[in-house]
Amino acid sequence: MKNKKISFIKFIYLLLIFMFLYIPIMVLIAFSFNQSKLNVVWTGFTFKWYQSLLHNAGILEAVKNSFIIAIISTILSVIIGTLAAIGMYRYKFRGKRIVDSILYVPLVIPEIVMGISLLAFFSIIKLPLGKLSLIIAHVTFSIAYVVAVVKTRLDGFDKSVEEVAMDLGATPLKTFFHVTLPIIMPGVIAGGLLAFTLSLDDVIISFFVAGPGSVTLPLKVFSMVKFGVTPEINALSTLIIFLTVIVICFALLIRNVNINTKKIVVILTSIFLIFGSIGGGIFTYAKNTTESKEVLNVFNWSEYLPQTVIDKFEQTYNIKVNYSTFSSNEEMLAKLMAGGGNYDLTVASDFMVEILSKQGLIQQIDKANLSNITNIGPQFLDLTFDKGNKYSVPYMWLAGIIAYDSSKIPEGTIKGYKDLWRPEFKNSLTVLDDERVIIGITLKKLGYTLNETSPEALQKAKEELKKLQPNIKSYDSDSPKTSLINGEAKAIFAWGAEGSLASRENPNIKYVIPEEGLFLQQDNFVIPRAAKNIKAAELFMNFIMEPEISAEISHFFPYGNPNTSAYQYIDKAILEDKAVYPPKEAVDKGEYLMDIGNAVTDLDKIWSEVK
Repeated sequence: MKNKKISFIKFIYLLLIFMFLYIPIMVLIAFSFNQSKLNVVWTGFTFKWYQSLLHNAGILEAVKNSFIIAIISTILSVIIGTLAAIGMYRYKFRGKRIVDSILYVPLVIPEIVMGISLLAFFSIIKLPLGKLSLIIAHVTFSIAYVVAVVKTRLDGFDKSVEEVAMDLGATPLKTFFHVTLPIIMPGVIAGGLLAFTLSLDDVIISFFVAGPGSVTLPLKVFSMVKFGVTPEINALSTLIIFLTVIVICFALLIRNVNINTKKIVVILTSIFLIFGSIGGGIFTYAKNTTESKEVLNVFNWSEYLPQTVIDKFEQTYNIKVNYSTFSSNEEMLAKLMAGGGNYDLTVASDFMVEILSKQGLIQQIDKANLSNITNIGPQFLDLTFDKGNKYSVPYMWLAGIIAYDSSKIPEGTIKGYKDLWRPEFKNSLTVLDDERVIIGITLKKLGYTLNETSPEALQKAKEELKKLQPNIKSYDSDSPKTSLINGEAKAIFAWGAEGSLASRENPNIKYVIPEEGLFLQQDNFVIPRAAKNIKAAELFMNFIMEPEISAEISHFFPYGNPNTSAYQYIDKAILEDKAVYPPKEAVDKGEYLMDIGNAVTDLDKIWSEVK
C-alpha cells in the first residue's frame, strides 16, 4: 500500500513537471490552427496558416538561408570537433587540461556576450555581415557540442583494436577510417545532428552577426512578433519544433549503436536525401521567377512593408531585394556602426536621423532623382531633425495614443497622460517598452517638453515614474494591443495603429488623444555611408512614393502616411480613424523626439532604477 502511494506521488510529480515544460508548447501548436489572426480567442479550426507559409517569399527565403547555414556549419563543426575530440583523447601534452577547458567555454559563456564579441571581431577584420559571418559564428559555438558528444563515445574506447589493425599492416589513415571512425560514428552523427539543431534554432548570436540577405528563420519569427504572435508564427514554430524533435530523437537513437562502414554510408546518404529533399522543395518555392541583375539590400522595421510591394518593385526594375528587419532604432544603429552590413537603404526614426547624420553614418540624398517626393505633404518635410531633408525622405509617421476598454473604464475618465497615475488603475496598464517615450510622457505630465534634460526636471520625472509603477502590468512594444483585447489590461499607451487594430477586434475599445500633447514619430528612408547600390536605393524610394504603391502599404499597415497624393487611394475608414490620423490641431501641438546627446545616459540611469 505504501509503495503504491509513493508511486502515485511520483506519477503526479512527473506529470506536473511535464505539464510545466510542455503545456506552453501544446498551446502554441493548438493556436496554429486557430481561424482568428489573434491568439486571444478561438474562433475555429483551419489549415490556412500552414498554407500561407508556402506563399510567403520572405519566410521561404529565411528557411533557405537557415538550411544552407546549418548544413555548412554542421559539416565544418563535425570535422573540426571530431578531430579535436580524438586528439584530446589520444594524446598527452603540457597544458592539455587548459585546452580542454577552453574548448568548453562556448557551452557556458552567455550567448549575448558571444554575439557581441563576434560582432566586434568581424568589425575589426572588416568582414561584411552575411552568410559567411553567420557560418563562422555557428561553427564557433557548435564545435564545443560536437567535442562533448564525441568524447563521451570515446570513453572506454579499446585502443587495442587499433593496435591489432596496425599489426596486420593497416596504415594509421586506413585504421582511422576503417576501425576508429566506425566505432565512434554514432557519437559523430549525434554530435552533427545536435550542431545542426543548434544552428537551425539559434537567435541571439545570429541576431548580432546576420547581414543583408542572410536572415534566418528564427530571426524572421523574432521580427514578426511586432504585430503580435499570430497563428502564422505559431504554424511556423510548430514546424520548427517538429523538425527539431525528429533530429534529436534520431541523434539519441543512434548515439550508442555500433555502426560499420556500410551502415555509415547508408545513414549519411539517408540524411543527405532527407534534408536534400526538404531543401530542394524550399529552394523551388523560394526561387525567383526572373534573373536579377542587381541586388538592393534594404533594412527596415519588421512588419512595415508588404511583400507584394517588394515583388512589384523586383518585377518593374529587375532588381533583387534582400529585405532584412530590425526591432529598434538602437539595433539598427549598432549594425551601421559595425560597418553598415552593406545595407543600401534603411529606415530611421526622426531623432535617429539626427544621430546618424552627426556620426557620419549616412550620406546626403540627391533629391533630383526622386521625382515623386512632391507627393509628400509639406508638413512632413523640413522638420527640425533634418532641415532641408538633406539626409532623409519621409516613409510613415505615428502618434502615441491611450486606448482603453470602455466596459471597464467609463468614457471620459481618461483625458491625458496624468490619468494613467490614477490609483484605480493599479496593475492594469500596458505601455510601450521605450525609455525615451515613457520618460517623455512623464515630462509632458509635469509640464515639460518631451526632450527636457535639466537635472531638476529629470529628478521630478523619476519620482513620478516610481508612482506610476504600481499601475504598470507590462511593458510591451511588440503588441500592446493583445493585452487590451484579451482583458489583461484595462488601458494601454501605444501607437495609434495598435489602438485602431484593437478596436476592430473589440468594439468596446476606445481611445483618446492625450490633452497634454501627442508624442509623434516619423520614420524616414536614409542611405548608409557604406551603401554600394545608391541608384537602386533611389529607385526604391521613388517607387515607394508612387501614390498607388504608398496606398497599398497603408492598406496592410495602417500607420500615418505622409504621402498626401495617396489619400485618394486609401480606404476612407482608415483616413477618418483619429487614432491613425489625429486632428490637425492635435498634431500641431505634438512633439517629436530629438537627439539629446550625452543626456541619454541620465535617462538610461532613471530607467534602470525605476523599471
